[in-house]
Amino acid sequence: MTNNTNTRIADLKDNVDKEVTLAGWLYQARSSGKIQFLIIRDGTGLCQCIVEKGEIQDELFGELKHLGQESSLTVTGIVRADERSVGGFELAVTDARIISPATDYPITPKSHGTDFLLKHRHLHLRSQRQWCIGRIRHTVIDAIRRFFNDDGFTLIDTPILTAAAGEDQQTLFEVDYFGDPLHLTQTGQLYLESAAMSFGKVYCFGPTFRAEKSKTRRHLTEFWMAEPEVAFIDLDGLLELAENFVASIAAQVLQENRSQLETLGADIPALEKTKPPFYRLTYTEAVDILTGERTKEFLAGQLEELENQKQQLETKIAELEQQQKGQLKQWQKDKIAAELIELRSGLAETDTRIENNPKHAKLAAEFRWGKDLGGSDETIISQMHDKPVFVTHYPKEA
Repeated sequence: MTNNTNTRIADLKDNVDKEVTLAGWLYQARSSGKIQFLIIRDGTGLCQCIVEKGEIQDELFGELKHLGQESSLTVTGIVRADERSVGGFELAVTDARIISPATDYPITPKSHGTDFLLKHRHLHLRSQRQWCIGRIRHTVIDAIRRFFNDDGFTLIDTPILTAAAGEDQQTLFEVDYFGDPLHLTQTGQLYLESAAMSFGKVYCFGPTFRAEKSKTRRHLTEFWMAEPEVAFIDLDGLLELAENFVASIAAQVLQENRSQLETLGADIPALEKTKPPFYRLTYTEAVDILTGERTKEFLAGQLEELENQKQQLETKIAELEQQQKGQLKQWQKDKIAAELIELRSGLAETDTRIENNPKHAKLAAEFRWGKDLGGSDETIISQMHDKPVFVTHYPKEA
């Protein structure tokens, strides 16, 4: 049951100069003599809580100083606006209550491998990056449903267990259904096509399964997919529906999750440009772009830019590694460790892009009319435009 006397961190903006009580978990902590800086999270955001010796009991001050990461507690204090603080507000603490102290929290500021984080997934969800992703995903799901519902679509809940194959039969997950073989759904398309003959405009939105043993971003064994079907609509109508759909989602995420996008390092200007009309290319026009001089020059310039980025990242990493060897306080060590994780991740991604650039250039130059556009081809075309691109009028035969 929620305690109505507690204030959410997201609501601090409405309580400046007032005394409030926050209930949450200790995200980070550092001390400097007679002052402690506690970062508290409560599921709606982060807040820096400043604890000064003399403002609370000495015994409590000592307990807070040795409190472990992810300990649960309540803190009471006066809300102050401060642009330098995380979230733009901070709390001058007048009292606190430790609910449950935590020790040996396994996810520290140092770098952790994927297997380790998956093993501790229930705890990894508390990390700031995962929290941001979860908040954005919530908004995306809400935006998808709002778009279709507001545009007169009817939701059709299609079966998860099905006897029909909507896509490649080799990617079906087979399930023993009391002695009979069934499959986990690949798509709700076949059911939606029937439903569209009744309701006119329909959509489904739910889990989808593909038995593809791959860990790439393009091949997931389980994901959520939204599918619309509309009776009596032409190609231009479909393109307009698709661009309005994507633009609506981008606009809602920008409105509700800008701070989370900033934390994740998202390309916000690109999202802000995601407005109709999108670019429209025929298949033949796309092929001409891929095999033309413009793409060759674009990829050469991109490679030069990536190599410069790599050099800057390596320089910054070397500087921070040198700083680590000095006499530092624990909070400074943690800050550098967290920054190094981000920089090394960025360096690894940059190395991958540098490695792929010549491969993509070769594939583009050798592309022949009639082939399917591959992942690298789609990436090149999208990077050469400042908003989404439709490619239409594919050849019926190669």
